[in-house]
Amino acid sequence: MKKVSLIILMVGFGFSLFAQSGKLSEDKRKEFEAQKVAFFTQEMDLTPEEATKFWPLYNEMQQKIRVENDKIRDLTCRKDKKEVPEVTEQQALKNLEIMLSAEQAVRDIKKEYIEKLTKALSAKKVWMMIEAEQKFHHQLWKKMGKYSAPAQK
Repeated sequence: MKKVSLIILMVGFGFSLFAQSGKLSEDKRKEFEAQKVAFFTQEMDLTPEEATKFWPLYNEMQQKIRVENDKIRDLTCRKDKKEVPEVTEQQALKNLEIMLSAEQAVRDIKKEYIEKLTKALSAKKVWMMIEAEQKFHHQLWKKMGKYSAPAQK
């Protein structure tokens, strides 16, 4: 019970760090990542041996997904829309193509790494990872006040 309480406290603290500044300093990011590791390890009930197999693959997958998501974010999140000319039909078509390509790449990355993870861990543990990601993100959004998480069963 102490372990669960400590992890919940750590995750809660990490959410508050993020919510306070909007951006994370390098130290806060490292602390947040450590709390994410603790949360996932607890939720997935990873043994130390499983964790040594899981985390390198998971981190590698997340880095590749981040690259693809950044492509989409670069198209859709402009700092000052006043200085950006209106998008032409040709540019819109190009943007849509880039977005769809990046989304497909994310899907392909997930498929590749789920296959790798199920070779390293049981399919049940990989499914628990999917659930842990959902739960972690719901808690983060809820803590930030931007999302009302659905009721947990």
